[in-house]
Amino acid sequence: MKCLYKSDYGPADPSFHSVLSNGELLGGFEAQGALLSQAQNRGQLEAMERRLQKGEAILWCDQGYGWVQQPAVRGFFEVVVPPLILLWIALRLLPRAGGVLARLRYALLSMRAGEF
Repeated sequence: MKCLYKSDYGPADPSFHSVLSNGELLGGFEAQGALLSQAQNRGQLEAMERRLQKGEAILWCDQGYGWVQQPAVRGFFEVVVPPLILLWIALRLLPRAGGVLARLRYALLSMRAGEF
């Protein structure tokens, strides 16, 4: 069973209340009104409704993608990703540069031999 993460749907909206909006947000899900009233913003409510449409249970997990913002993870990406990108660029450009260098070398050798 997959979890829903509250942080994936943005911060809590103090002005949001699914039940007090004349029931328009609960369209078709009035029977689960007590469960859906736990939503803290519209994104969470829509995610809960999608789960109910599929017949799945709603299970909230705590962390979400908050782990990405931790200093250790951020530091990892700052240290590892730039060299990988530079390596990828180098591997894309070196074959082209090799071809150019080969043509230059051939031209220089031809000039020395007087064939140019």
